[in-house]
Amino acid sequence: MNPRDAVDTMIDQVGVQKASAACKVAAVLFTYRCTIACRHCCFGCGGNRPAVVMSPERCAEALAQLHETGRVIHIAGGEAMLYWNALAEALTLAASRGAAPHFIETNCSFATSDELVRERLNFMADHGVRGLYASADPYHQEFVPAERFLRVRRLASEIFGAPNFYGPQVDAAAVAGFEAVVRDPAKLREYVRSRPPVMVGTAQARLADYLDKHSPDDSRLPWRGWNAPVVAGNCAAQFRGDTMWELHVDPYGNLQTNCGVILGTISAVSPARLLAGGPENANRFVRTLCQAGPLGLARLARDEYGFALPALVSQNCELCFLTRRFLRTHHPDVFGPAEVYA
Repeated sequence: MNPRDAVDTMIDQVGVQKASAACKVAAVLFTYRCTIACRHCCFGCGGNRPAVVMSPERCAEALAQLHETGRVIHIAGGEAMLYWNALAEALTLAASRGAAPHFIETNCSFATSDELVRERLNFMADHGVRGLYASADPYHQEFVPAERFLRVRRLASEIFGAPNFYGPQVDAAAVAGFEAVVRDPAKLREYVRSRPPVMVGTAQARLADYLDKHSPDDSRLPWRGWNAPVVAGNCAAQFRGDTMWELHVDPYGNLQTNCGVILGTISAVSPARLLAGGPENANRFVRTLCQAGPLGLARLARDEYGFALPALVSQNCELCFLTRRFLRTHHPDVFGPAEVYA
């Protein structure tokens, strides 16, 4: 059985969300532009980002290559729905080639009526999409009315089936309550501290100060990775092909993970070949992270490029991000694109 068929069979049996947990995921980042600007966004997305969108042809090609990885495949952003006509064209091309994504990710800002949501979700279903991921939390509901998420959840469950709706299952009152959290500094602080995001991108700028600070070499400095365990104080599990949670192809053609670490370009290496060949050896900076963690990368940046280690940070991921942002001035081919580090 080829990788695509194996994933499809698992989705048939358990649904998109459980299949994603079992197989891990890979995504087309259709654009970094977004209808909102969440405080916890690891990719630095927002309405002020360049209006760069993956072309429908490139998107269909990227989806076909991602299916070879044996992962659950989706389209995300930014907000892909922001460019619905281009997205619809990409889905049409992908369906004609047997490469439709398994699900689409949305912040639900588009969901202003039942009619519009039904139209778009039915179009997706008619073009091979199996499910939908919809976001709901205080950061999203700062911008998106709760009713829009609830509308999307209800109609996605109806059209795709409940196991293929990927997103929070909290009740309507809880979703409505999210809207008040970010407007109350005490509630926001409590929320951030009880569920700390990865302090990368916008999150590092907007939320890191809510967490306790430690020196970079303090053994108590928390780790906060992407769904993979931290072993022996390094980031190897975040980069190995068998344990990496998510691989992305962005609108510039970058193959990246951990929000802003470029492992190659899709024009030079296929995602499946990258994963099979050992992404932990993509370049010397990734090797350093895998062997010595963010502190090792910070020391490399200090010794070779004059980076001044921050006195205090909230997470190893924040230390990594601050180091990478500095190194980007020397190596934009490895640490990018600009949107993540803006």
